[in-house]
Amino acid sequence: MYTVAFIMKRKPGMSLEDFLAYYRDRHGPRMVELIKDKGLISYEHFPVAVQEKGRYLAEGGPAFDAVSVYSFETEAQAETCWEMPEVIEDSAAFIDFDTMVTLPTNRRTVFMFG
Repeated sequence: MYTVAFIMKRKPGMSLEDFLAYYRDRHGPRMVELIKDKGLISYEHFPVAVQEKGRYLAEGGPAFDAVSVYSFETEAQAETCWEMPEVIEDSAAFIDFDTMVTLPTNRRTVFMFG
């Protein structure tokens, strides 16, 4: 299995509300539609938790707006999906590619309840 996390910010000038709505209502369903039959095993969204104060809130707010985690059967399948023009176009509509962090990961479960 190949898992990759994308840590992202919204495009400059886009409000957080518009970013989160696009991410939830447009991008998520669109990615599933485009790549579900191309080796995708799972796809999860972790949008920023909007909060006024708290232990994990950086001064000036969170540095990023969301994390997406995709798991594929193979790395080659993932790379094929990232090269699809439709995937690139939809992602470019709301993600600031210049600040996005991409992390190929190795899953290691330390604890799981149940």
